[in-house]
Amino acid sequence: MLHKIFGTIGTRIICVGISFALLIINSHVFGPEGVGTIGLFVLGVSILQILTSLLGSSSLVYMLPRHNAFQILFVAHISSLIINIAGSAIMLYFHLVPVEYASWFIVATICVSIYATNTATLLSKEKIAWFNIAALLQMVLLIMFTLYLIYGSRCTNVISYIAAYTISYFIVALLTFLPSIKGITYTGWTGIKQIISQLIKYGIIIQITNLVQMLNYRFSYYIIEFCAGRSPLGIFDNSTKVSESIWIIPKSLSSLEYAAVSNHHQDTAYIHNITLSFVKLSLLGSLITLAVVICLPVSVFTFLLGEGFADIKPVICLLAPGIFIFSGNIIISHYFSGLGKFTVNTIASAIGLAITVVCGLACIPLFHSAPAMHTLMIMALITSISYVCSFGYTLIKFCRETQVHIKQFIITRNDILMVKQALLQRLHHES
Repeated sequence: MLHKIFGTIGTRIICVGISFALLIINSHVFGPEGVGTIGLFVLGVSILQILTSLLGSSSLVYMLPRHNAFQILFVAHISSLIINIAGSAIMLYFHLVPVEYASWFIVATICVSIYATNTATLLSKEKIAWFNIAALLQMVLLIMFTLYLIYGSRCTNVISYIAAYTISYFIVALLTFLPSIKGITYTGWTGIKQIISQLIKYGIIIQITNLVQMLNYRFSYYIIEFCAGRSPLGIFDNSTKVSESIWIIPKSLSSLEYAAVSNHHQDTAYIHNITLSFVKLSLLGSLITLAVVICLPVSVFTFLLGEGFADIKPVICLLAPGIFIFSGNIIISHYFSGLGKFTVNTIASAIGLAITVVCGLACIPLFHSAPAMHTLMIMALITSISYVCSFGYTLIKFCRETQVHIKQFIITRNDILMVKQALLQRLHHES
């Protein structure tokens, strides 16, 4: 059981720790402008990864055990290559990613897609150990190459991180390729049209939701970069990452929530109660963690991130209400996902995105004449409002479906016992 616990929990903790270390290193070495460039680069890769998943990783876990594995993987890899090249060209043409790193961007998107397809294939084969090793190895290689290029090769340009990012995914994609295709043989092309149709069917709803939510999270980046420049974007990017770090609590609980709903979907009373318990404890844990972050003096942030990020705290404070509220949305969205009601999550994300886009675009004339910090603070406030509205929609849908009343959101001893039981059941299942 211990190795299972380490695989599911330990890997996530180590990866979060490495991410935080990279955040500190990048902030000190590259400053706000470099952090902003990295934020745009990674955002572009993430958007294309979601698009390639329409015919790839999102559907593979379900499809591979049930259909022609050779044809599925062929379609996944070829479609990913085409989408990444075409998508990269479009994003570079409209300057949605740093054009000075165009070649690295194209290679990075391809490597990340191959990695995602390989790991999804391993997950479909229930090779959890390989899956966890791949995720951990990518992060370890990333920080190792970053440190080597910065301190060993004395390369203090943003290219050192972008190169390390691309190389780490390239290596892990190579290492996971053979294990992922092991046992898969050529079976011809009969029925490949049906395979493509099935991949789209199972992938499109999930990925549309993911794309809308990704844009809701990060559309503000494009407005800030357009109106204020890369340096203010770097401050906003770090503010967002520090604030969103509290989501490790609801995201950890959400995996238990999803399993509980999926496995007990016929027991409506149980899944309603366990979801409510998860929401309450998620909000409480996030509130405590966020309060600690907000109470930190500015000197702590400048010590960890550098003097260029002295203005980070006001932005974090304006992001805080939305970040806190959205921790509850993470749980409820997994409730609807576990029941297969993906449309609810899509609408909630679309509401948040609409608020971000409409309010952000409406403020552009103001941003051009306002100081950069005003732009950041207004966009942080808009982001918070969008998160609150997204959660408001899913909460109303949840309360109507479950007949839950506001007074039931008071934490009781039974909530703690239910979450504890769900955790023990998950660990017992994995062992």
